[in-house]
Amino acid sequence: MTAARPLVVAISGRPNAGKSTLFNRLLRRKKAIVHDSPGVTRDENRAELEREGRTIELVDTGGIEEEPLRGSLGRRVHDRTYAVLEQADVIVHLLDGQGGLSPADEAVARRLRTLGKPVVFAVNKIDQAKHEGRLVDFAALGADELLGVSAAHGRGLGELWDRVAELGGEAASSDPDDPARAFEPDAEGGPLGDESGHGDRLEPSGPPRVALIGRPNVGKSSLLNRLVGYDRAIVDSTPGTTRDALDVTIEHDGRSYLVVDTAGLRRPSKITEDIESYAASSSLRALARTEVAVLVLDATIGVTDQDMRLADLAWRRGRGLVIAVNKVDLAPQLAAQQCHDEIAARLPQWPPLPLVRVSALEGTGTKRLFEALDLVVAGYRRRIATPRLNEVVHAAVEAQPPALVRNKPVKVRYATQVRRAPQEMTLFVNRGGDLAESYQRYLRHILREEFELIGVPLRLRIRPSRKDDRPAPPPMDGKRGKRTRGVARGRGSR
Repeated sequence: MTAARPLVVAISGRPNAGKSTLFNRLLRRKKAIVHDSPGVTRDENRAELEREGRTIELVDTGGIEEEPLRGSLGRRVHDRTYAVLEQADVIVHLLDGQGGLSPADEAVARRLRTLGKPVVFAVNKIDQAKHEGRLVDFAALGADELLGVSAAHGRGLGELWDRVAELGGEAASSDPDDPARAFEPDAEGGPLGDESGHGDRLEPSGPPRVALIGRPNVGKSSLLNRLVGYDRAIVDSTPGTTRDALDVTIEHDGRSYLVVDTAGLRRPSKITEDIESYAASSSLRALARTEVAVLVLDATIGVTDQDMRLADLAWRRGRGLVIAVNKVDLAPQLAAQQCHDEIAARLPQWPPLPLVRVSALEGTGTKRLFEALDLVVAGYRRRIATPRLNEVVHAAVEAQPPALVRNKPVKVRYATQVRRAPQEMTLFVNRGGDLAESYQRYLRHILREEFELIGVPLRLRIRPSRKDDRPAPPPMDGKRGKRTRGVARGRGSR
């Protein structure tokens, strides 16, 4: 039996009506960037939740006006928003209760009615009961029902959910003990989680989670659109076009991938606007809930210091890493190899990373990119049998024993995989033993080759073995042959 498709609920409204705040409140976590400046949201921001036994896909859209704002970016946002609304099952149109009704609100409402979609008109910023008188101002819209809500405080959202369920063909639950009510904020709204909430908990067995990271204007959104097969993200030459981290599910050769397009990351000293700072924070949170980062480079520029910082950031956070050199159609054939050589020279302690030449414009290299992702994800999630791991480690130690410590040999007694996604292994050595960092690099190299851990961080922990974990006996007193106790006495002490 085929599962019912999600009910698509799109949130629309003019700039600063509170759409992203409502989106976060209904989702019960902070996924969309919220700021006082108008036009913060540009791409649609999508997320799913379960309510009353039905999957709901919630969509936060860009601000809409009767006519698009000036400039190519404003028109793209405008056109994209209406395209999303045309595909929605239910539209929740949000109005600014503090600003009052304007001619622009009436024009947008008339435009929405032409779409032929059920629309819920909700007046936002009705934070207290005494504010409900503001609803009268919006009666001129001719809506069958106006709902007063407070996205900031969670007021009136239960009624909003019931109205959405009714228009979406679902029976609204009137049972206050219904478990689905757990998805509703209480009268005070309840706390909002962050983007690493339960809904985004990493499951190594689920679809691979991939983050596209890189500097502004390297072509991350263009690459996402190429991988998806349609214009999912708004692309513009304006730096910082992408702000919210966009989650998109992609199907390729029968396999699903969750790909997250992030905002371009610049050096903190270069960030001067609050919105860019919030976008950078959203990108870092998105990176924390993915398994593999695809660092997108610009072949016409090469590797920059910021590119190296981003690669190091992803690696230190335990993410697999793939390098995608974009815009190769505009650069010499040697550009990708030069990027590979420069990364290897500047990060000699790292293992070789998968590097793919791509052109988001022409579509070349995308098949190889998916192949590289599959290779890295497989290594990232690989479970290694303990007997086989010990066989490989002991063979490596026998082939090249570690250096002596205090003129005593170091014995690796046992090895075990303590974690995967990312990979972490513990080596138990004899008491007092230690393994130099150079020798640990040697072992990591052997383990990566044997178990195909390509582009995957591998952490080794060195611990004394249990049989050698007893504390050393206190030193012997040379004169009396007795063990000393406490601190040695100084000259003249009694």
